[in-house]
Amino acid sequence: MTYIRCLARYFLIPVLLTLLVLIALTIETKPLVPQSQDPSHQYLARTRQLLSTSFQFTQTDNPERLIILTGSDLTSAANFAFLQKKLEGHAICTIQKKRLKLAATVRLPVDSIPLFLNFRIIADDSVPQAVIKQVKLGKLAMPRVVVKWLLRSFLNFTPLFRYSQIGDQLVRTIRIVNGQLQVAINWNRDALSEAKGLITDLTDKERLLIYNDKLAEIINQSRLKRFIRLGPLIQQLFDLAKSRSESNGDPVAENRALILVLSSYVNGKNIGQWLPTNRQPAIPPRREVLLNRRTDTAQHFMASAALAMSGHSTLAKMIGLAKEMNDTHSGSGFSFIDLAADHAGTLFGKTAVHSEDKARKVQNLLSQSADESLYMPDITDLPENLSPVDFARRFQNIQSLEFNALKQKIEERIRACTLYVP
Repeated sequence: MTYIRCLARYFLIPVLLTLLVLIALTIETKPLVPQSQDPSHQYLARTRQLLSTSFQFTQTDNPERLIILTGSDLTSAANFAFLQKKLEGHAICTIQKKRLKLAATVRLPVDSIPLFLNFRIIADDSVPQAVIKQVKLGKLAMPRVVVKWLLRSFLNFTPLFRYSQIGDQLVRTIRIVNGQLQVAINWNRDALSEAKGLITDLTDKERLLIYNDKLAEIINQSRLKRFIRLGPLIQQLFDLAKSRSESNGDPVAENRALILVLSSYVNGKNIGQWLPTNRQPAIPPRREVLLNRRTDTAQHFMASAALAMSGHSTLAKMIGLAKEMNDTHSGSGFSFIDLAADHAGTLFGKTAVHSEDKARKVQNLLSQSADESLYMPDITDLPENLSPVDFARRFQNIQSLEFNALKQKIEERIRACTLYVP
């Protein structure tokens, strides 16, 4: 007992007192940065734009690239991170000449009294790299050497180690010049591909897992052993998306994850590589999925939807047309039915993620009915299996008036579907 008392006196009590002092210095009752009135979708849209433009390859694949970010860009990215982690807080970043200042506030989850974690970061330009001059957490100012040690320790001994390794591969220099943060990166395809995977890790993997498990549950409950209609799958998955959107406020992300999972399943692709590894995902039983009573129509529709919602609607149309022209010469023949499914799927994908309002409209409509005519018209009367001779005799080529007239008729029929009517 004497030994324990000595231990408490000379070790535990000083540690507890130190912790209390740190809490008193770092936690405050007033926010440093007031809550913004800016709509959250602006942060979401701007951050996605930054990610998509930063992680693209040009045809030349230059070994170096300069990414330029403004204070507004960094403000959007920081607030987007808060939203993703469901933190009640706000950040503001400003860059003036060669100095960057970031101020942020996070409200602690305590109902009885408002408590805030406020922090400030100041960085100045230097050669060869910009340096952090000051970090202040509440009233506690941390010296530069302490910040450097804490950051390196945090990166090396947490799951973020993988992120820091990729950063070391990608980033050559970070400078603050003329009111901008300039990041020079190595144009390394492998590292950039891994970075894209990390973005998916942060934003989408848990959602993908949820919809994958729900899809497995739906199919397991079905009495059908060989085929299953797309309509009931879409209805039940969008009912889940609607419910989740009401709680997390991100219908676009929910719709995107849903379509990725469903498109992978319909087309027989393994989505397991994109799912979290912390637990074994459910494996949906294999069924052929029907749309307009055809498996190929469902496959074309969902593949085009997944491609279009990524912002590549023109590419989706081009791929669909190119495939049909190839089929004309490779045996199966040109199919306007497949082409119509590609166009309908493209419009479906674009509509589902166009905006928060559109995403909610899609959820509200599709969660109420398994009727496939809401998004896919009857196309059984369209010509298919056209050989090169038959195609040339009826339509000459894809620039002809006859071809474009039928194509226009198909598009009008698709746009008349309830889901696409403004």
